[in-house]
Amino acid sequence: MNNSTGFIINSSGVLVEYVEYERYGSDIMIPNSVTSIGDKAFYHCSNLTSITIPDSVTSIGDEAFYGCSGLTSIMIPDSVKSIGNRAFYGCSHLTSITIPYSVTSIGDEAFYGCSGLCSGLTRITISKGVKSIGNRAFYDCSHLTSITIPYSVTSIGDEAFSNCFGLTSITISKGVKCIGIRAFSNCSKLINITIPDSVTSIGDRAFYGCSRLTSITIPNSVKSIGDEAFSGCSYLTSITISKGVKSIGNRAFYGCSYLTSITIPNSVTSIGDMAFSDCFGLKSITIPNSVKSIGNREFYRCSRLTSITIPDSVTSIGDEAFYGCSGLTSITIPDSVTSIGDEAFYGCSGLTS
Repeated sequence: MNNSTGFIINSSGVLVEYVEYERYGSDIMIPNSVTSIGDKAFYHCSNLTSITIPDSVTSIGDEAFYGCSGLTSIMIPDSVKSIGNRAFYGCSHLTSITIPYSVTSIGDEAFYGCSGLCSGLTRITISKGVKSIGNRAFYDCSHLTSITIPYSVTSIGDEAFSNCFGLTSITISKGVKCIGIRAFSNCSKLINITIPDSVTSIGDRAFYGCSRLTSITIPNSVKSIGDEAFSGCSYLTSITISKGVKSIGNRAFYGCSYLTSITIPNSVTSIGDMAFSDCFGLKSITIPNSVKSIGNREFYRCSRLTSITIPDSVTSIGDEAFYGCSGLTSITIPDSVTSIGDEAFYGCSGLTS
């Protein structure tokens, strides 16, 4: 231990622990002899306000700065290759961060909860070296307003930007293959997003509760739309599903109340239960001759739906499939259908034929 600075450094150059004393001050410089910042090295050093990391450091360990709630600034040098799990968890006064080119991965929950009542992380720069963004990496960074994900990133982890309530715009560069479960859920101020044609899957609840999202285009590369992927996107007025999607998950567009029409391409073979339930504004929909079943509550309470054609590929209509579709005036059930579920057309008060 260096008694004049409070640093405990082992023989391999790993900064094992920082002993926080008032006499060391709140602004510190890590010695050049340090090669890596160990796990929990600055754990709950709440008086720490700024820190300088030398370019001798190659890694930042798990929970290295966990709970450093007073930390306002930090510069990660180009020598750092990895940022560990929960490395800056709960650094609620950290206002900006630049991830350098040298870093290839951002650990799980690395910047989780970097948001205070009146301040927090407002700017993130992710350089073109990062390949993966971990699960919940920026979860609950509620002051963050925009982000650009570079083309080097191939995967966005589960809940990576979930609960980023202030996020208004996201740029996802071509390179990302998978948008994880709840990746952007509850980003309630998000207005628009472009999904690049490198993405093959959109995870469950990926955009759940993005209530201000107005339009979305699902590119040809996407094969599956997860359960509740766009559930609660109440201001969504336009959806384009390209000819690559094979499955639409349960409650995928549940509660998209401003959506007026949708065309499902003939690549789709399955539509999950309640996929378009409570889409009160939906007036027309085209179901292709590739869909084999209409799920339970699939168009539940789509009260403005006036017409729909059920193709002769459909063999079953699920329970409450068209429950409460009071605007529906006529329906033709083809010869292919062998079962009609309970209350399938219950409350279709306008149905005359």
